[in-house]
Amino acid sequence: MADKSVDGVTFSAAFLNSGEADRLHAKAEVEAERAAKLAQAAARAPNGGAYAADGPAPPVQGALPMPPGFVGALAQFIYEQAPLPVPEVAIVGALGLMAGIVGRAWHTPAPHAGLNLYVVLVARSAIGKEAMHSGIAKVITAAMMQCQVAGNFVDFNDYVSGPALVKACAANPCFVNVAGEIGHKFLAMSKDNDASMRSLRKVLTTLYSKSGPGNVAGGISYSSQENNVASMQSVAFSLIGETTPGTFYDSITDSMMRDGFMSRFCVIEYGGDRPEWNATPVEHPPRELVEHIARIMAHSDLAIGGDKFQEVAVSEGARATLDAFRLECHHAIIAAGDDERKRAVWNRAHLNALRVGALLAVGDNYLNPVVTAEQAEWAVMLLRHGVVSFLKRLDAGEVGEGSDGGREQKVLQVCRDFLLMPPDKLPSWLKHGKAMQEAGIVPRRYIQQKTQRLTAFENHNLGHTAALNMAIKTAMTNGNLLEVKKEPLVEQYAFFGQAYRVLL
Repeated sequence: MADKSVDGVTFSAAFLNSGEADRLHAKAEVEAERAAKLAQAAARAPNGGAYAADGPAPPVQGALPMPPGFVGALAQFIYEQAPLPVPEVAIVGALGLMAGIVGRAWHTPAPHAGLNLYVVLVARSAIGKEAMHSGIAKVITAAMMQCQVAGNFVDFNDYVSGPALVKACAANPCFVNVAGEIGHKFLAMSKDNDASMRSLRKVLTTLYSKSGPGNVAGGISYSSQENNVASMQSVAFSLIGETTPGTFYDSITDSMMRDGFMSRFCVIEYGGDRPEWNATPVEHPPRELVEHIARIMAHSDLAIGGDKFQEVAVSEGARATLDAFRLECHHAIIAAGDDERKRAVWNRAHLNALRVGALLAVGDNYLNPVVTAEQAEWAVMLLRHGVVSFLKRLDAGEVGEGSDGGREQKVLQVCRDFLLMPPDKLPSWLKHGKAMQEAGIVPRRYIQQKTQRLTAFENHNLGHTAALNMAIKTAMTNGNLLEVKKEPLVEQYAFFGQAYRVLL
């Protein structure tokens, strides 16, 4: 290093070199101290970092089985502490909490992705979705007694702009944001006239893939340099939230599907009704669970501080399961052709399954994590469940702006609903509704009323009526509907409007 002058004062090269040497020496001492603490923590960890519970958790009936191992025990507690217990709610909460803790310090094999997750729970109102929030809060509160940094891994703040989220990640490189009614946030991000929410969507899209070793997330530059935020390395931001079907699916636009935003999310839908009341909810998590998760938190904190990363290994059985799912996703994308929405649904399903499997492995043994065949099978089952549910919504024309085929299917579903309707539920304006049902005839007025508030029709660029006309025309062209002539409608049913006979 050469001599350097600052404000007329010259510093010799020897002086500058000695300062740099001192800085490097101090840095090396800090890194060595952190490495020693990691080694000591690993040596003290009971069972070699493996989770040991008192016994297997009782089975839970639901569309989704509980995950195996420690994450399953975590989900079981969230389930048992809920006044209205729902397995899907507990599973999303457990996965989100684990992703917030281990998202940065551990990563998958190639493509060396961190273990952060974006998960949305979709369920009807009043089924107990808030148990996800309360269960996570109880685990964090209990863990803070043994690990002071436990609260760093979870965040309940509401971020309303991209810069706000970037600043939060600059201050904390590994955490999960637990969002309430995330569907409203999706709705705001779908609007082109809200610059703040548009920037949030862009940042969310970027952060998903910035958690692995060596990944860099961009900072923020302002005109006032003191407000700038420097670029960040390996940011593991996770996001979980709950919402209702109408709010969530209506908010998704075609651009959200095309630009890869939606492909980053695991969408878990609970289609059941309100569960039975839990009269004896568990108040506190089991001691073994708290002790184990506190050890994982402490280990993760040391690894983050020392900028250390550990790869999660994959067993041969797990690799076979994950490779088969990757091939399934590959063929599904090809089969989707030019339908960008369906391509997006499958695009990152394999990567998310790999991340989920790795999360389960770290939960079971954070010092030597290996994804087992059982963990891989559960992860693939979870992602396939979400993909199939979302595709059904797409095909039914219930997602965002919809498609011509989706709107046709929705019209046909409305027609089927009319034909299966109990006689006492038929519209009062129909004089001979039962007879029309028996003849397989559906009034256009009924179809129009049932579709006028659906986003796929209401938000069509030509308006609801034009969208409905095109959907009915498509159904007639495809041989699914036939317009009934006016004369028999008037003579036989005293109906003076348009109606269609269902040919399915």
